[in-house]
This record gives sequence, structure tokens and C-alpha cells, in this order.
Amino acid sequence: MTRKTASSTVLLALIYWAWLVVPASAQHFQQVKGTLTTVSAGRNEVFGLDTHSDVWRFNAKTNAFGKIKGAALTSLAVGGGTLAQLDQVWGLNASGNVFQFNYGTKVFDQVPGILTQITVGVGNFDDCHPYEVWGVNSSQDVFRYDFCTGQFNNSPGNLLTQVSTCQGDLWGLNVNGQIFHYNFNQSKFAQVSGTLIQIAVGVNDVWGISASGDSFRYDSATGAFNLVGGTSDIVAAGGDGVWLLAGADEVWRFDSNVEDFVEITGSLKNITVGSGAGIFGVNSSNQVFEWVRP
Repeated sequence: MTRKTASSTVLLALIYWAWLVVPASAQHFQQVKGTLTTVSAGRNEVFGLDTHSDVWRFNAKTNAFGKIKGAALTSLAVGGGTLAQLDQVWGLNASGNVFQFNYGTKVFDQVPGILTQITVGVGNFDDCHPYEVWGVNSSQDVFRYDFCTGQFNNSPGNLLTQVSTCQGDLWGLNVNGQIFHYNFNQSKFAQVSGTLIQIAVGVNDVWGISASGDSFRYDSATGAFNLVGGTSDIVAAGGDGVWLLAGADEVWRFDSNVEDFVEITGSLKNITVGSGAGIFGVNSSNQVFEWVRP
């Protein structure tokens, strides 16, 4: 993928290799205290939302979520953390107002802009983009956050409904499910063959779900998305792996040893895959679970 740093790639590869040697029988989902509707994980941080739109932050030492005062959000995006920088944590409220977590004050500060979806990842293109923070609004306009000016700048040329970033790579979908890949050197999106309803960018791969529920993986050698695995509803990717959810009771993890998905015991309605913080999921009762490898 584009513009990855060698150090972060090697580190993630070593972490992933270490996890692979753990016996499959010792790996499982373990319940975490509390109830949430959704979670979002990055390199070191995990945040979640409850049914009241309250925001919670995971404390790995206590293995519990603590409430963030004064925050009421409907969606979260966590990511971009490296050895040199913390994760960025962004969120949207019911009106589409944009908020950024302030580590110093432990509150969310409002940032100018109105968005319907936001994504956060590592950035190293220039000094004004130490993180890649992108979003789309209700008019399908695409915006990129500039850390030098503290503003979201419109990225003209394409109308998109969804964007996803990881390790300095950016992909998006339009209202018709057409797929687009952003070229940072040319500052524009290029269309890629195929149609999807969801796209997820991992460390080394790009994954997607079609309207019929088929799962696809991008092949950079051919420039096409190839069918992998069975039908599913949700795909999540990050430095900690690639996962699929199908229906209300099927959880699948991609096993690079066999180049296929293997079913995992569990029942989840959504899942987040971090790049160091781990894998967290929520079931239909809003119980929270963490994937553990003893």
C-alpha cells in the first residue's frame, strides 16, 4: 500500500506473527464490564458509545470503560497512532457536528464542519497531515482535515458516501457503490473496477462487501477485487487482522496461513479491529467483548 513507514510495518508484522503462534483453543472472546452499542479501536485507544450517546474510554489496566464527561456523540473514529504519536479520536453528534478528543482536558472539542461519516488513520504525506482525517457530508462532498489551519478542506472531483483510511491509504465508495482509490501525489481519486456497499482498509489489504453480501479482497497486482470467503454483512480490518460478521451469530477471522476465513465462536452485531489496541465487539444485548490471546 502507499506511503507506509518501514518501522510500523515491521512492528505490526512481528505482533501479528506472535499472535499466530498462540494455540487457537486459547484464543477467545472475553466479556468486558459495561454495555455499549458500538466500539472503535486504534493503536492504543478504544472508545465506545452507549444507548444514550454517552462516550466511554477503555482502560486496559482496569479492563473497564470509563465515561467521558460532557460528550454526546452518535459515531466515533479512532486511529492514526504510531510509536511517535497518539491515536486521534474524532466523533460526530446527531446534527453532524464534528468533535476531536483533547487528551489534555479529557473532553471533546468541537471542530468547524458538518459531516455524516468520518475516518481516521496514519498520515505522513506532509507536516499539515500527521494524521489522515477524512469525512463526507450529506451532499456527498469529501473533506480532508488540515492540522495547520484546523479546518476541513473540500477535496473536489468526486462525490462519495463512504471513506476508509489506514496506514496512509484512502478508499471510498459513491452512492452507486463504485469504488475509488485516492492518489495523494495527484490529489485526486481514481476509479477501481467493481461495486461494493462497504469498504475497509487494513495494513496490507483492502476489503469489501457487495450488495449480495459477498466478501472481496483487493489484488494490487491486477487492480481488481477478488471474491473470498462466504456471504457476510460487515467487514472490519486493521493492524490486528481482518474480521467478518454474518447475520447475528457468525463471526469469522481471516487466517493468513490458509488464506481464508475461519469461524470463531461468538455472536456479535458489530466489531472493531484496531492496530495494536485489539479487537472488540458488541452483541445484540449491547454486551462488550474483547478478543484475547493468553
